[in-house]
Amino acid sequence: MASSSKETASTRDILEDQWLTFNCYHFSRHMRSGHPLSRRWVSAEQCLCTNDTEICQPGQLYAFWFYEISAEELANHQKETSKRNPDIPPDRIGVFRPDGEHSTIYVPSDFLEELWAAATAADGVLRRITISIQPQGREGLEKGLWAVFEVALDQQIAEPFELSMDKHFRPKIGPPRADPAVVELRALRAELRWPIWSSAITIAVGVLIALWIAKLWH
Repeated sequence: MASSSKETASTRDILEDQWLTFNCYHFSRHMRSGHPLSRRWVSAEQCLCTNDTEICQPGQLYAFWFYEISAEELANHQKETSKRNPDIPPDRIGVFRPDGEHSTIYVPSDFLEELWAAATAADGVLRRITISIQPQGREGLEKGLWAVFEVALDQQIAEPFELSMDKHFRPKIGPPRADPAVVELRALRAELRWPIWSSAITIAVGVLIALWIAKLWH
């Protein structure tokens, strides 16, 4: 799922986009209520950059704060920002900070809903944040800031999976992969079933020994 700005006239040259992808391991949900609106935002922290570039380093942790905002609010915010500082791209949706300080990105409600759900989802899913950035004018680059124009969220099961091959090294058609929750429940059921069989075997062995002893006695 991706989010971008479409309300403001673009100054962005897509050919100049630089894409950065981060594996994020900790999500938190936040909410604040006040007049006239309530605000929701999601923070993604402990994010590792998968690109080895001068912009982001694989060994550094990054953080993103995603704020929910309507299209009208975003357009007004972009207009006011551009008016105060014409050097800033008027259609950016956020700012990326390579220094490791949290980067702020504004997203619509449908995108935030996905992040909101991801913040409470079970482990076992790898979540990736991908952003497209461009230099944020002369002043922005002096401060090490980059304008964010698009952001995407990708989720996938993190457990390794090997595709079966036949003797000719062609992929074999097989049943769909079981849901991780189903696999865990089956394992739990097997663990619960084992004590029952263990007790039955113990009782049977005890009866056989008792019969053998009784036979010897007679």
